[in-house]
Amino acid sequence: MSLVSLAQVYNRIEDTTTGVVNHDPMHYPARSILIIDVSPFGKSLALLPAVSVVRDAYPTAFIAAAASTGVCELLLNAGLVTETIDLGVIRPHGGGSSFKRTVRLIRNSRRFAYELIVDFAPRPETQFLSRFVLRARTITPSKLPLLLEFLVGGASRSRGEPHTDYDRVLRKLGLRASERRVAFTPTAEENERFEERLSRNGFRGGEPIVVLYTTGGGAWPLASFAETANRLTNNFNARIVVVDEPSDQTFTSALEPLLPRTAIRVSAPHALELIAAVARATVVITDEPYVAGVASGMGTPVIDVAEPPMRPTRGSVHGNKAASVTTDEVFEEACEILQESRSPFLFRQ
Repeated sequence: MSLVSLAQVYNRIEDTTTGVVNHDPMHYPARSILIIDVSPFGKSLALLPAVSVVRDAYPTAFIAAAASTGVCELLLNAGLVTETIDLGVIRPHGGGSSFKRTVRLIRNSRRFAYELIVDFAPRPETQFLSRFVLRARTITPSKLPLLLEFLVGGASRSRGEPHTDYDRVLRKLGLRASERRVAFTPTAEENERFEERLSRNGFRGGEPIVVLYTTGGGAWPLASFAETANRLTNNFNARIVVVDEPSDQTFTSALEPLLPRTAIRVSAPHALELIAAVARATVVITDEPYVAGVASGMGTPVIDVAEPPMRPTRGSVHGNKAASVTTDEVFEEACEILQESRSPFLFRQ
């Protein structure tokens, strides 16, 4: 997609504290920077505001980013990086094709001589690349000595709040890790495409739209998603829309046999298709805190069954573990949201 869609895709990134970002070139002057984040799509959404801070500090630098497919799409469309290295779908807990991902990363990164590498989620393979293949100055979240950090890889990272690693790396660069809010706005083209998808599947505008999304990590059981989908369809004539992670189809394929007949699958979407679906939803049900945060930021009611949440969201239901949240709890919360959304519609009629 063209970079001219910046204003549509990535509406704004704003500092919610003072509105000022530290633009000092810091401790590490560089004309070429490689940013690496081998995190699943949901978590690496936090990479966008972090890269924005780096871009502000290095306005003329060549910046490449290696990340999951969906995040690469968003970074390019936001105009935050010069080019991307697409690492494909990255599974939670280190799953996925790590060997192919490593080969792709090494092959693409060796085309340039980077002066600075910023590794937000260090793993043994990324540390090997940074320190022994590219031999560039490398910044990571870890406080361990370089040799020990390389040996333990990602195990040294913080286990606190999910955004801690991003803030720590920025501080190491001499940048203020300000609180930034990402406001996503789907393009008119993606909105139109999603409306056409709804229409092709028999949607006529009267039913509430319930979007289901998961990371594929199994935080909330598939059976719970399926039971909730069927109950909402039977009780509210809701149109269930099951959306996969960008470029993946694990969730929709696994859930398809359990879904009501009228459900709509959005398989292997582009990142902007996911955003368009979230924007159009009456309510989003998810176990991915970062996607819940995106929905909340767009003003879409969301039921986040994960713990802890990225930020307080409308309709959040939490337990000690997502798996402990019952379908009754989620169904009751969804009922309230759908009834609230339906009342103004009936009044207008």
